[in-house]
Amino acid sequence: MSILLFSLIGAICYLNGPAVHAANLRLGAESQFYREVAKPSFFPIIRAEVDGQSEQMEYDLQFRFNPSHPKANALTSKNFHYRFFEASSPLQFSIGRKWINWSEGDEIWNTGILNPLNSWDRLRPSSQGLTGLFLSSENDSIRFDLFASYLMIPESTPNVIIENDQFQFYHPHSVSSGPQTYELLSRPTPMGYRLTLPSLGKLLLRPSLLGSIESRKSLAPFHIRVTAGYLPLNYFPVALQAALNINLDQIVVDLHPRILSHAVYSTDLSAEIGESTRLGLSVIRDEIIAESSLPSDYTVTALGATNHLTPWVKFGSFRLAQVFSFGGVGADIGPNANPNSEQNLFSSRILFRNATQLTIELDEITARFLHEYAVSGDWIALDWKKQWTANWSTILGGDMINAGRFNSSDRGAEFLGDLRALDRIRLGVTYAL
Repeated sequence: MSILLFSLIGAICYLNGPAVHAANLRLGAESQFYREVAKPSFFPIIRAEVDGQSEQMEYDLQFRFNPSHPKANALTSKNFHYRFFEASSPLQFSIGRKWINWSEGDEIWNTGILNPLNSWDRLRPSSQGLTGLFLSSENDSIRFDLFASYLMIPESTPNVIIENDQFQFYHPHSVSSGPQTYELLSRPTPMGYRLTLPSLGKLLLRPSLLGSIESRKSLAPFHIRVTAGYLPLNYFPVALQAALNINLDQIVVDLHPRILSHAVYSTDLSAEIGESTRLGLSVIRDEIIAESSLPSDYTVTALGATNHLTPWVKFGSFRLAQVFSFGGVGADIGPNANPNSEQNLFSSRILFRNATQLTIELDEITARFLHEYAVSGDWIALDWKKQWTANWSTILGGDMINAGRFNSSDRGAEFLGDLRALDRIRLGVTYAL
């Protein structure tokens, strides 16, 4: 992974010429302390970050790893693209990885529906750019964005490691795993897991087409944005295939990534009220395109269309948002499914069903309070970032989470249920070269 990082930095130097001398390079270290129920409960992180821009390039890279568990690492980038015209040109054509705010609701709740997520730290997710070709044009009346690609780079998540047929916990956020034994013929039978991956070409070489039209200054104080597209899912749902291995006296479970696409439609409406208040409404419809066929011995979660409705208001440093999510997840299907259970074998990607979020962003302090009514859950997040000198900065923060239920009565919303034991304190320091 480090070789890839330095190769990308070298490519920046070559393409960007003398402008690379203006690049910003930061090195940092962070310690995270969790409750003892989390494994591992102490999680140190080393970070290396670089970013910069010129008239024709914009890039950022972040590499994070745990020195105690080298397999727990992530290389992420929000922007890494080359512009064929100067930044001031009203017409832009870019190639690479580029972040665009396609949907306000997608960004407020970090759903990962349109932009893939950097959720290696699931308690501090952030959206990343898509990778491909971008065409943009704007004037005082309208802005148009078009994205097309045949390369899908999935989101970054806590590393899932299976060794010796068992899940290994190198990252405290890797909380989802399978049971170790299964009651078979009135006796506990060991369970072993294997991850069966298709070819990289089948996983990553997949078509995308996305377009957006939004109003500009001519409609102020109103703003309208409409987005529609066809995209691969930024994550891979799992299909389960189980069999009894009599020779090993073990139930063997094969996990197969499901390669799915979806059609997405989004509309944002907002209006500025006074000098510091803005009211908005975001609506997203996410239609999963199911596989053409599945083997009869696969057990999967039934996935369908989901509608997300997000009214929000921003006043000064405060933002208050509400989300309502409908549909999307049905009962499990297959020989190992329990259709009468409210809980699925696999967690869904519907993070919240009915939740309220209050975010406060001051100069040095960011605070968030979130309540999920569907699972009676609360999440309090606080970060204090202090810039002591031009080079040195520190961060102090933490999270407190609880949840009364694992998921909502209409399925989904497992996020707070999965992470309910991950109360933590985080301390970090960064030096800018």
